[in-house]
Amino acid sequence: MKKTLFVLLLCLLFMAAAALAEGQPVNPFLPVQAADMTLSYAEAGEDGTVTVHTGSVLTVPQVDFTTGAAIFRLQAAAPAEGRLGVCVYLDDPEGKALVSVFFSPITKECRVPVTVEGVHDVFIAFEGEGTFTGWQVFTSMEDIEAAIRAERTEEYDDTIPTRYTVKCERAGTIESFTYEAHDYSNDEELYEKKAFVYLPYGYDPEQTYPLLILCHGIGGNENEWGMNTDTSKVKCIMDNLIDYGEIRPFIVVTPNGRAGRTTDSSSFYLFGKELRYDLLPALAESYAVDITDRSMCAMAGLSMGGMQTINMGIGECLDLFSAFGAFSAAPTSNTAAITAATINASEEYPIRIFYSICGTEDNIALGAVRAAVDGLGALTDKLNDDNFIVQYVPGGHDFAVWYLGFYNFARLFGGE
Repeated sequence: MKKTLFVLLLCLLFMAAAALAEGQPVNPFLPVQAADMTLSYAEAGEDGTVTVHTGSVLTVPQVDFTTGAAIFRLQAAAPAEGRLGVCVYLDDPEGKALVSVFFSPITKECRVPVTVEGVHDVFIAFEGEGTFTGWQVFTSMEDIEAAIRAERTEEYDDTIPTRYTVKCERAGTIESFTYEAHDYSNDEELYEKKAFVYLPYGYDPEQTYPLLILCHGIGGNENEWGMNTDTSKVKCIMDNLIDYGEIRPFIVVTPNGRAGRTTDSSSFYLFGKELRYDLLPALAESYAVDITDRSMCAMAGLSMGGMQTINMGIGECLDLFSAFGAFSAAPTSNTAAITAATINASEEYPIRIFYSICGTEDNIALGAVRAAVDGLGALTDKLNDDNFIVQYVPGGHDFAVWYLGFYNFARLFGGE
């Protein structure tokens, strides 16, 4: 990165550092917010970030790296069309840069291996325009992942933070998966079906990954969640949750929830058979999943898929799944009394997670959802505040609610 500092600017920086030299050393192992640094040719915003451009420099004197830093983590944002260069210098802003990185419009943070000890003045210089959030140093990648998890104070959100819906540089892949299934709605003859499979970044077939079956609504098919292209919102959410270290990597499968070669809605109610005898065995043959370990398997879905999660996932396949997410579950969903009776009769199959979400303006599913989950906790001692979450948010019967449901459920299922 070409030098952008002038003699006058250098003088201002050294004067600022000298003026603060009498203070206590700064602990870089705690987050250093941009707005708390000495700013030169930069403007602090109300949210704690700083608007920077070519020539901007942020300064922190007496930073104590005595215990030894191994990774430098920087958080910034570049404009939609452009990039932001960031250089970190120790003691001499005209010396050799300790860190030199560029933020693209899709980059949220950069992590750079370093070796730093002792007490130093830190100078951060910029090339291009953007916003700078802050920085922190760590002794290992495990410490970074723990810090990101600690930043989250709630188990679920009312909105999806934007950093989880942008393209991630360490991205997983989506595959089209073909398998044979029985036509349970007709003659039970075998026929070919298709599903889409999300594989996390760095997928290793020698490992074993948790598995989520994600179901669609009454008018959709395997394409409805949009998990058939690299621009998939489900994929973006998964990529970013994994990249931030908030969840363990897991595989997501979006099948066609009709258990037969028909458009008749009655086929949705036969999908439990296809799960047990066709889809799960086919996935086990082709991917690194263990369908015999129910603690590693989850089922979720929107609308009719939410009904399938309750009626088939819990109602028929409790021996196969331990975690369930029902997003605006359809009107034919089992009532709380039916679900509680199933759970109570299945002592050997505890519920790890049961999460339900619905929009308060949903004139299709709200009544059914309330009948399915309100009061359910009082009907069984197998559900409590630790494994049973019911969320009502402003919204209708649409993807604004369903993507939020997926995001929160992915964090619950993958977060332990």
